[in-house]
Amino acid sequence: MSDKKVAGTVILHLEDGSKRFLVRTFDDSVALAFTNFSEKQTGLANILQLLKEDVDLDIENIRLVELTNGQIHEANVPLFVFESQENQQWAELPEQYYWAEAQTFREIIQDMEIEGMPFF
Repeated sequence: MSDKKVAGTVILHLEDGSKRFLVRTFDDSVALAFTNFSEKQTGLANILQLLKEDVDLDIENIRLVELTNGQIHEANVPLFVFESQENQQWAELPEQYYWAEAQTFREIIQDMEIEGMPFF
């Protein structure tokens, strides 16, 4: 079970009305934030722990807006989508994470078979 993953992103609403999406660099490519699924906690708890400890987001100021399922390399991966406001998060992110334009996010999820395309 240690190869099961949980993925997520945060839609950051900027003060100018535009949006950015939390992504990470991984193996010379761009991917959603993800972590291994630990059976000691729920999928939601797994991704929140990653966002708090690895990405250093203020998880008190994010809101879950979508939960869907995606396929990555024929494996089911829960995909949690949160949102937050620019003024509620730190400007700096750890080295491998960044706020990407919507086009980058679309390119990432094109490679995933998403069940019931989410409304974001």
